[in-house]
Amino acid sequence: MKHLAELLESELESAFEVKDKKSLHNYVTILVNSILEREEINKRFLEISNEIKLLSETVKMGFEHTNKRFEDMNKRFDDTNKKINILIWVFTIWMTLFSALSVFLKLYQ
Repeated sequence: MKHLAELLESELESAFEVKDKKSLHNYVTILVNSILEREEINKRFLEISNEIKLLSETVKMGFEHTNKRFEDMNKRFDDTNKKINILIWVFTIWMTLFSALSVFLKLYQ
């Protein structure tokens, strides 16, 4: 950037009538520093943008993992629920048969 500052100062000095060379030097220094600051800001903005994208992807993966765990839990719950329903059904049939047998024996006596 030092070369850019020297080049700008030289070109401005050639293009315009310079009354105060120190003022011209200060102007070029401020201009070059503002360019450097802008580049630094853009660089940091890009870094922050990349960090936000990475964070977003990490959060998305976390939610996907959590959703998968919930789906697995629901599947296990559904499987368990089906087993419980089958047991209740078997128990109900057994109780119905037992009751029918009991009634049949009462009638048979």
